[in-house]
Amino acid sequence: MDARRQLQLMLESDRNFHKIASIRSVPLRTDANHLERRQHQRGINNSMIAVALLYGQQQFSHGALIFTITDRILRGTPYSKLLDWLRGLRVVCLQGPPDAKVLTAYWHKKTKSRVRR
Repeated sequence: MDARRQLQLMLESDRNFHKIASIRSVPLRTDANHLERRQHQRGINNSMIAVALLYGQQQFSHGALIFTITDRILRGTPYSKLLDWLRGLRVVCLQGPPDAKVLTAYWHKKTKSRVRR
């Protein structure tokens, strides 16, 4: 089973998944489908975004809410099996769960390259 399918199955059985009612893309003035295009370019799917919204470390920056997946946060969760695959994912939102309004998602290179065991 590939990692994307495994992640989707794990997310469906996660009891915290109900905390996210919806994940919506916020259209930017100059680029209406920015999030979808960036997800496709960077290999990020909606299941990965949902895991970041549920378990990611939250921080505020320039009026946005940023969720980052790190080793320490996923340790002890069912997603620790996919840690190498999820490490460094950042999701930038205007509004967090339950009705998340996502601006963009990307891989944070510094977090991705820093492996903690």
